[in-house]
Amino acid sequence: MSKNKPTHKTEARSDLRFAIVASRYNEKYVDRLIERVRARLREKKIPASAVTLTRVPGANEIPYVASMLALTGDCDCVIALGVVIAGDTPHHEIIAHATANELQHIAVDTQVPVINGIVVTLNEAQADERVFGEQDRGSEFAESAVEMAMLGNRLADYLEQLDRNDMERERNEEIFGNFSLDDDDDDEGDDFFGSSDNPYHKN
Repeated sequence: MSKNKPTHKTEARSDLRFAIVASRYNEKYVDRLIERVRARLREKKIPASAVTLTRVPGANEIPYVASMLALTGDCDCVIALGVVIAGDTPHHEIIAHATANELQHIAVDTQVPVINGIVVTLNEAQADERVFGEQDRGSEFAESAVEMAMLGNRLADYLEQLDRNDMERERNEEIFGNFSLDDDDDDEGDDFFGSSDNPYHKN
C-alpha cells in the first residue's frame, strides 16, 4: 500500500448507514481496524446504531457476506476489513487478488459502494505499521466509506431524476404524439415542446 493518503474533506450526513464485514483471522489486527473505523465514523457524526458489524472466519469469506449485505438495501456502503500476512506459500496473493476482484464486482453489480479494507502485507512488521502505526488504515477506510456513500447517494438521486424526465417525455408523446415537422412546414408550431404553451414544459 502507498503511504500517500488521499485528502478527505467530506462532511457526513447523520442518516448514512454502514455495514462492516470483518475477518476473525489475524484477529488482533482486524479488531484494531474495526475500532479505528468506528471511531472515525463517530467523528463524522454517524450514530453507532447506523453501523452494523458481521464477522466471518477469514478474508476469503468476506465477499460473500459483503454481497448479501449490499443486496439488502439496508446500507449506503459496505466496509470489508481483513488482514492477510504472507506465509511460506503464495496463498496470501491468491486471497488478495480474489477478494479484490470480487469486492469490485459486488460494488458494480449492486450499485452499493464497497471499501476494500483487506490489508495484505509480507510480514507482521508491515501489518503493525498499517494497522497500529501512523498509517492508520482503519481511519482511511472509514473516510473513504463516507465519501463514497455520499457520492453514491448523489448519483442515485441524479439517475432517478433522469428516469423521471424520461417518463415525462414518454407521457408527453402519448398525449401529444410526435410533432416533428418538415423544414417547409409552417414555423408557427416548430418547437411545441420547448414553447411556453406546453403545460409540461419546465422553464
